[in-house]
Amino acid sequence: MTRLSTRLRASWLAIPGLLLLSAAPAFAQQVAAQTGDSHAASPIFQLEAVTVTATRTANSGFDVPASVSTVGREQLDDAQANTLSTVLRTLPNVNFGGGPRPASQSPAIRGLLGPRIILSVDGARRNNDGGVNTPLLLDPDVIKQVDVVRGPVSAAYGSGGLGGVMAFETIGVEDVLAPGKTVGGRIKAGYRSANGEASTNLTGAARTQGVDLLASVTYRDYNTIHTGTGGSGSTLPNDGQLKSALFKSTITPNDQNRIQLGYQKFADDLTGPNNPGGNTLFPFSQKLKRRQEQYNAAWAFQDADKRLLDGKLSAYYTKFKLDGESRVVPALDPTSAMTATFGASLQNSTSFETASWMKHRVTYGLDFYRDTAKNQSAGNPNSVLPDGALQAFGGFVQDEIRILNDWTLTGALRQDSYRLSPSGQAASSNDRLSPKIALKYQPWSFLGVYASYGEAFRAPTLTEMFGNLNTTRALFNFRPNPSLKPETSKTKEAGLTLAFDDLFAKGDSLRAKATIFTEDVKDLISQQTIGTYRRVAPFSGTGLIFQQRNVANAERWGGEAEIAYTLDDLTLGLAYSRLRAKDSATGANLYAPPDKASLGVQYRLGDNWTLRYVGQAAAAQHYDSTALRRRDAYVTHDVGVAYDRDWYRVDLGVTNLFDKAYVTYQQSQADTYSYEEGRSVNVTFTARF
Repeated sequence: MTRLSTRLRASWLAIPGLLLLSAAPAFAQQVAAQTGDSHAASPIFQLEAVTVTATRTANSGFDVPASVSTVGREQLDDAQANTLSTVLRTLPNVNFGGGPRPASQSPAIRGLLGPRIILSVDGARRNNDGGVNTPLLLDPDVIKQVDVVRGPVSAAYGSGGLGGVMAFETIGVEDVLAPGKTVGGRIKAGYRSANGEASTNLTGAARTQGVDLLASVTYRDYNTIHTGTGGSGSTLPNDGQLKSALFKSTITPNDQNRIQLGYQKFADDLTGPNNPGGNTLFPFSQKLKRRQEQYNAAWAFQDADKRLLDGKLSAYYTKFKLDGESRVVPALDPTSAMTATFGASLQNSTSFETASWMKHRVTYGLDFYRDTAKNQSAGNPNSVLPDGALQAFGGFVQDEIRILNDWTLTGALRQDSYRLSPSGQAASSNDRLSPKIALKYQPWSFLGVYASYGEAFRAPTLTEMFGNLNTTRALFNFRPNPSLKPETSKTKEAGLTLAFDDLFAKGDSLRAKATIFTEDVKDLISQQTIGTYRRVAPFSGTGLIFQQRNVANAERWGGEAEIAYTLDDLTLGLAYSRLRAKDSATGANLYAPPDKASLGVQYRLGDNWTLRYVGQAAAAQHYDSTALRRRDAYVTHDVGVAYDRDWYRVDLGVTNLFDKAYVTYQQSQADTYSYEEGRSVNVTFTARF
């Protein structure tokens, strides 16, 4: 028996355990939307939300043959989220490491982060490499829904789709105005004790015949972060102010056309270490200015019955900028890093039948984007972060075939070409064909099974190929590697869905979904130690020299599962995930976040009160061959209560209830890792008008 079949068999045997260890309430939000009951208990997790991310067409996340999770506006409100990681890190095989400072929190899907996953906001790619800084500057107050698709998505989105895609959709007029109203909005004010954060949001919306307008602005003033360690070293400097704004307009001249224009801006100024993941031992401090702007326009078109035309033409421009000003003596050189992305996309879906028992929905389109990076140190080109451009163009076709109502076969094929043009270096280019096929069978209404095969690729970034830090006055060094090859992967997935109604009591609902996968990665780009040097002041000891190198072959396998159960005013849930990775040649254990389980309970008391609990447990990660990345196990507990009636809502919650001191896995430097935020008492008041 081959290693692959052994891993698949072991994964299948794990499915019952995954299902027993997972649950996620999924239905209260839809009931509330349909009945207009604003006080209905909302879910901790969701399974049945509609998503357009997995296949670029509208499908139920529960029915699509892929591992998909969705976070809605209600979940963000219930959690009193001040960062995106507050809720997203509870999803299976989704992690936010880097420490408690939002400036360092980078998302990861199935242990892959940075350029290995695709981030998008209202369809616009956020392609900044990030480094030690988060690539995602986005305030949770403006988010309507987040879709997370795990696994290869290059057949739909192109380069960067090894780990999956995290797609954010911002709020619209329909999320603010009650049915029948033409003008309205909300005012929200909040406070968090762990970092002394005071926040406020004002959102207004108006609707007239054929035209919708929305504006939302947020302000946050945050301070030193208190961790759960106790004592004199229990605080982390992180003083700053954040301003965020969203403006949207939707024009609907008729039922067949809709035009949407949008503008977003994110700006904050904060004081902290040069490495925002650094703790109090990190000697360098800076004032960091973070800026993100986005302009986007889209035209959605369709014919009367959506048979020939059901498409979208969109264009966007984003600009990400970081400016650092030293706060130490003697001062370091000021730095500036900028990534600008221009992109456009055109797609259309055509539906037809080739037989009475075979229905097709064929989606086809073109994507283009161009990233331009410009980085400076003291006004001169920065050798650590080189300048350059990356241009990508791709075309795709996908056919969703419905056979006899019981079978669904989805096949996709995409051709991409990209060109990397570093400043002062020879350009490189490559082409890649990415296929994906998925088959789902629904033998009974309560059971569905599916399997898929997909290939993905990821082009190396400018920083990975040409970044260079060569100085003894640094915590670590790294060297360029212009011979890096693109990463490619081949992934096999299998899963099942379970759906029961009136199972334990009349009116209850249970939904379960589990996915297991095995993945072979060729030319995995991995940071490796190639040497050492002796540090000089203000550092001491021996520093490591890193370089990005290709691992000829790597193996990754694991799974995730969610179950949803709801009965009257009670929703319950638990999500579970597991991941392992190793170098095929040496057997060394590669980067892989630990096993994780998230438990959620929510109960509505009467018409106005809601009680909420969310717990998260991470197993010990003591098997990583890179010893600096190993972390101990931890468990955290969050509780909350909400009172919602008529025109206002009050939320009171406590996160990290027992003030647990813990460090997340996604921090690899021994001298820079930081403990996470300790106990925080949080209160939010929202008024609707």
